[in-house]
Amino acid sequence: MGNLLRNALWKQKQFYIDELTKTGVFEFDSLNRWTVTELRREYERNRARQKRKREGWQ
Repeated sequence: MGNLLRNALWKQKQFYIDELTKTGVFEFDSLNRWTVTELRREYERNRARQKRKREGWQ
């Protein structure tokens, strides 16, 4: 794997980990073992939950 691709994947993974740890629901150590796909799915779920919460949904 080339260095550019490796760095891009690492940055993407770090972004998702940082955003999910801000929620306080997840810990860095557990998220660090997840794949980028798993992190992206959970990030999208969390964003949808936050959006519903802001709009007054349960």
